[in-house]
Amino acid sequence: MLLTWLALAGIGLAAGLLGAMLGLGGGIFLVPALTLVFDLPVRTAVGASLVGVIATSAGVAIVSRPGRGADVGLALRLEIASTIGALLGGFSAGLIGQNALLLIFAGIVLATAAYTFLRTRRKAGAPTEQALEALFRTEYTPRRWPAGLSFMGLAGLLSGLTGSGGGFIKVPVMYSLMEVPLGIATATGNFMVGITAAASALLYYSRGDINPLVAVPTALGVFLGAISGAQIASRLRANTLRRILIVLLVIIALQMAVKGLTS
Repeated sequence: MLLTWLALAGIGLAAGLLGAMLGLGGGIFLVPALTLVFDLPVRTAVGASLVGVIATSAGVAIVSRPGRGADVGLALRLEIASTIGALLGGFSAGLIGQNALLLIFAGIVLATAAYTFLRTRRKAGAPTEQALEALFRTEYTPRRWPAGLSFMGLAGLLSGLTGSGGGFIKVPVMYSLMEVPLGIATATGNFMVGITAAASALLYYSRGDINPLVAVPTALGVFLGAISGAQIASRLRANTLRRILIVLLVIIALQMAVKGLTS
């Protein structure tokens, strides 16, 4: 049992590290790992993932420095749509076929990666130090609110269904569509996924789908990984973080598509 707990904590550590660095919340990695490696039921994996996403959000909040944290005002406004979506997703869990959900998930992630890449190409300038985009800026105005709120609702819906936290949609949408600086978008995404996951976690807990023996060691690992990931992310250039985000989104999309077509 001790080895199992250590293994769960190790997977949580890796998920929290990547989730905090990229604003994804870690849940996008936890559900596949818990179902494939530990052969857990999907609902149990999703429940543990939601708890892990909350831990990621808490870990990032602890180490955020002034001027490099979340835009709380932006997050709270966007969370209105995201939380509504999360509640709907939690209630709808189990009503949609797993294969269909995986394929929809893959298509959305791949489209998000492609859109972020195209926006990045249009913004790219001369490859000099002066041309590097600042990760954190205080002078910006979020744009395209109707579209942004719509995508946040979708992110919440998918979070409730899959335990992902929805950060893989929230960060690219804030950065590419709403024109929020990437560092601010990442920090805000980490803040938001905790609220979104909490809304869904209550529903999963009420149904008995959260197993403390799985969720607790996983969440502890995620928490420690999130603290380290947030500190690493603050030292990266925007170009580096952007490339990692795009590549990771493509990999996740392909894995989901293959599983959806073959399982």
